[in-house]
Amino acid sequence: MNTQLQAALDKLTARYGDRAADYVEGTAIRREIIYDDYIQTDTLLSLQKPLTDFHDEMTFLVYHQQTELWFRLILHELEYGVEALLEEPANVVVATESAVRANRQFHFLTDSFDILIDGLSTDAFMEFRKAFGTSSGFQSAQFRAIEVLSGLERLSKDEKSEQFYWERAARDMNTGEPTLTLIKFKEKHLHWLNTMYENRKPFSFRLAFDKVLHDKKVAYADLFTATASAELRTLAEELLKLDASIIEWKRSHLRAAAKHLAKAPRGTGETNWAEYLNRSLKEEHYFPELINARKAADQEEEIEGVTLADA
Repeated sequence: MNTQLQAALDKLTARYGDRAADYVEGTAIRREIIYDDYIQTDTLLSLQKPLTDFHDEMTFLVYHQQTELWFRLILHELEYGVEALLEEPANVVVATESAVRANRQFHFLTDSFDILIDGLSTDAFMEFRKAFGTSSGFQSAQFRAIEVLSGLERLSKDEKSEQFYWERAARDMNTGEPTLTLIKFKEKHLHWLNTMYENRKPFSFRLAFDKVLHDKKVAYADLFTATASAELRTLAEELLKLDASIIEWKRSHLRAAAKHLAKAPRGTGETNWAEYLNRSLKEEHYFPELINARKAADQEEEIEGVTLADA
């Protein structure tokens, strides 16, 4: 018997015991799977249901659907990377590869914004968006989950007033009160996001990495020195890139919104979109300890450079 076939049969026997023969027979009588069966093409292509007859709405709809699929893949990588760091011992190499993949996926999404920026008619968008009611891209629960699993901290004056930064967005520009866009999003997703946040230690990339450093007795300040562990420094660099990747995606989102909503200062549901996006770009980071350590290391290098030049 073919060696490879025998090895496969041995695996089936080990897994299914006396039922291994039934499994083989089942495989023999099962209909042949084709590409469409695996990809679920018919299901995917049944999901495009524009609300209007405007030609460009299909572009807008498909673009956002594919964005959610990429978000799903990014979450898949973040979860895998965190699990790798929580192994005993921590698998830093696998965690780094997950961060690299997440960055690559974010870069694809950021580059793809040209489809919305240059490939969408502003005049058409201003019309068909009226059919969306109070629904908004602001309500992407997967993106909010990406932020939490990366390392986002809630805003807090004290424990009772703690909230996510986006909870101050989607507010009426005149009254400052929460819009229906925010209210409905929180009704559906806030409990899930709060639960994820409360379990973030160590189940976020930031705090899982923090645990690894603590276990290895490595200070953040030591990560960017000549004596730093190469594996830990490489992961630290990728996590810094992940921070930048999320912010760059939001910046591209702002560019798209700024172009198509230039004549509409109010976002969907009368939201304060411009103020919210600009502020979040400046204030929100996901790996603050790494950012501070890197800045300190860069400043130290500058000082040393000046000293050597003077000498």
